[in-house]
Amino acid sequence: MKNENTNYVAYLVNLAKSGRKRAYVELVEINVRNVFTISYRLYSDIEFAKKNSIRTLLKGWEKLIELDAEESFAVWIKKLAVRYAIDEMLRSNLSIADEKKENNIDNEEEYLESLINSLPLEERIIFILHDMEGFSYDEVNSFFSILVKDEIKSKLISAREYLMEQLKQ
Repeated sequence: MKNENTNYVAYLVNLAKSGRKRAYVELVEINVRNVFTISYRLYSDIEFAKKNSIRTLLKGWEKLIELDAEESFAVWIKKLAVRYAIDEMLRSNLSIADEKKENNIDNEEEYLESLINSLPLEERIIFILHDMEGFSYDEVNSFFSILVKDEIKSKLISAREYLMEQLKQ
């Protein structure tokens, strides 16, 4: 992820909050790759990632007024993408591991991705957010109102143990 020029981004955020659509378009151009990447990591489906990215970026315009001045736009928009992805995953009650057909895995990256996708939904989301995307325990916990921080840590440990065990085989 490129480091955002915080002064320029803050300037764009202020312009966008005042109704300047072109400023928001520039913010989108800076962040679209990050939104797509996190959407894809959570769901492992290109079409879903595209739809979730579009939804996130469109809703971001409507919700921009909610952006706290202390929070980075990049972090805020990624959190929005995560919330929409989780909502969709829970609504569809879809298990990615069950949906995917067995196929030959060509490389280690695909194998690891298939292992991550085989994790239970909550563990997969927690692992991706914390270990792959760098969200703190508190940030991950903010997506799961029914879990306490210790449960987040426990699920993360469980996910890591499962992945390590599978990689040893």
